[in-house]
Amino acid sequence: MPDQAYKLRKLLLDAVPRIDAEAALPPTIVVAGGKGGVGTTTVAVNLAAALAQGGHRTVLVDAAPNADAAQMLDVEVDRGGGLEEVLSGMCTAADALRAGPAGIMMLAGEWAAERPTARPKKSLDRLFNQLASLDAYADALVIDAGSGVHAWMQQLWQHSALVLLVTTPDDVAVVDAYATIKHGMSDEPIDLRVLVNQCHDTATATDVQSRLAAACRRFLGRSIGRAPLLPRRIAEFDTGGTAPLAWEAPASPFARNVHQLGRFSADVLARHERAERAAHEFSTC
Repeated sequence: MPDQAYKLRKLLLDAVPRIDAEAALPPTIVVAGGKGGVGTTTVAVNLAAALAQGGHRTVLVDAAPNADAAQMLDVEVDRGGGLEEVLSGMCTAADALRAGPAGIMMLAGEWAAERPTARPKKSLDRLFNQLASLDAYADALVIDAGSGVHAWMQQLWQHSALVLLVTTPDDVAVVDAYATIKHGMSDEPIDLRVLVNQCHDTATATDVQSRLAAACRRFLGRSIGRAPLLPRRIAEFDTGGTAPLAWEAPASPFARNVHQLGRFSADVLARHERAERAAHEFSTC
């Protein structure tokens, strides 16, 4: 039987949020994958750290259906202070922020083996409104959207300045990446770049990116770009089966690739901001 706390959460969830139609998110990067196991969260975590270490106030938002970035970063999340509570209206995004390693601020998700991927529109509107309020705390948002096609993927993409779609050279991963692009794309222009993770060499990564780009042009009539690859160099780390974290081996080739990705992403965000500012100035003339 539902308890009083459940009824309160339901009441808050059903409440109509106050949405500021003019509110815009801080410059946002969405990291997504076509399937599990391609390293989406590893990319998002390391990218957030690279941006933070590059002087950008960075908030990592763990919006993956099976959120585990907090566990990866060993960030303690108090009960009642994470993404689910922001979605339900029980707390603000600013109140839910937690400090992580390497200068990252984090809006943590809560891992759950069986969480529905569908989100009510009211809760999504509330989330985007709350993320917009983080402009006082963040120069950049990195949103880990997880893997696979889920109900709010397209909305996350539409709110972003850059989408990094993570795949590996594995054929199944590439096919799933294409399916995710097909379902995630909308009529609105999206700056989507394919990032090949766990790859041994540049030639293989280039082949994967070229094949996906050709398929998108031919069957979807859309152009997609490339992002710097992250090679398979896990042997540089004493990971014990956990994901590599670039700041733990800052002189490693892996860390250098991560920081290259950070600089690339920062440049894309800067270009997006300049374009947005120019468009606003033109519209007010």
